[in-house]
Amino acid sequence: MGFLLLGLTAMAGEPFFVTKGNRTLYYERYKAGTTTLTQTTNLEIGTITGTAASGRKVNYGMLLRKANGKELFGGRADLVVGIDPNGDVRMDFAATVTAILRNYFPKAKITSEGDSALLPADMKPGDTLPDAHCTVTVGVIKVDVDVTERTVLRRETITVPAGTFDCIVAREHKVEEASIQHNDTWSDSWYVPGIGYVRHDTYDKKMRLQTSEVLISVTEN
Repeated sequence: MGFLLLGLTAMAGEPFFVTKGNRTLYYERYKAGTTTLTQTTNLEIGTITGTAASGRKVNYGMLLRKANGKELFGGRADLVVGIDPNGDVRMDFAATVTAILRNYFPKAKITSEGDSALLPADMKPGDTLPDAHCTVTVGVIKVDVDVTERTVLRRETITVPAGTFDCIVAREHKVEEASIQHNDTWSDSWYVPGIGYVRHDTYDKKMRLQTSEVLISVTEN
């Protein structure tokens, strides 16, 4: 495996997601204002099918771990992101929740419905992005996710351990309701064409910063 300097290869005009397969993006999340590691994330990009002209599907796995290395959410979740011919990215929240629940209930019947969260290729500061909603049910467990108040804030150049990037920053409000939990959070994400997010800050419902996640490295598999 080799280290990739994505800061040198990100190209304007590409979708706001990874467009090259067989590589792993590694992130670390820290408690706000500290050096306390709370979580790590591996996005393991596999095959990319289709063409830019006809639309593409990016197959990838998401593996989250606690600071001590223990896997979260039952291990790796296998996911797919769609990229339209115009470069818009569609992220299926229902598929994400379903993949996580499938780790816990591999033989259960799981039903889902909802929207994909859209990241337009041409988004710019001042834009309002479409809301997204999903409902996933397995047995007596029902999970509702609402993503609203999605706005594009600004352009910004930032430096993270993986490099220096010209980003576009988007904000959204997410409410997750399940039988045993309720999460109400805000987040700001710094997106780079051809890569996806390189920083992700989470806030509580009163907009107090809770955690910051940054891209540490990218390796070619």
